[in-house]
Amino acid sequence: MIMMLLSKFAAVFTTIFLMCSTVFAQTEEAPLELRTGAQAVIDSQISAFRTQDHAKAFSHAAPSLQKIFGSTDRFIGMVKKGYGAIYKARNWEFGRSGMQSDTLYQEVNIIGPNSKNWSALYTMKKGADGVWRIHGVQMREGNAQST
Repeated sequence: MIMMLLSKFAAVFTTIFLMCSTVFAQTEEAPLELRTGAQAVIDSQISAFRTQDHAKAFSHAAPSLQKIFGSTDRFIGMVKKGYGAIYKARNWEFGRSGMQSDTLYQEVNIIGPNSKNWSALYTMKKGADGVWRIHGVQMREGNAQST
């Protein structure tokens, strides 16, 4: 049983690592004005987690994610369970960014609890209102390549 879980973990880790590498190989660097706007949303959400302003953090999620989770409490529960390094981030800095069609990919290097390093790949899209929203985050332990 343990070997099967370790095997699945290794497969997921490898998939995420390859995806991050592939994303930046297949995208152009995001223009500064787009990158700055998306980074402001990510920064705002991580800051909201730190201050436990859960409503603000939830507001940065894409409407499709808000619909899936249905409530701030359910969303925060998922973040705490699956993205604890982001929820309890001690520090973060932005890494590479890429743009493909209307999707911006932003790498974020995170120092989480216990000073562990994490790399998060955010998928961002602008809503009909012109505001960047977080459509997904993929994480792996260890630093990403900084810019």
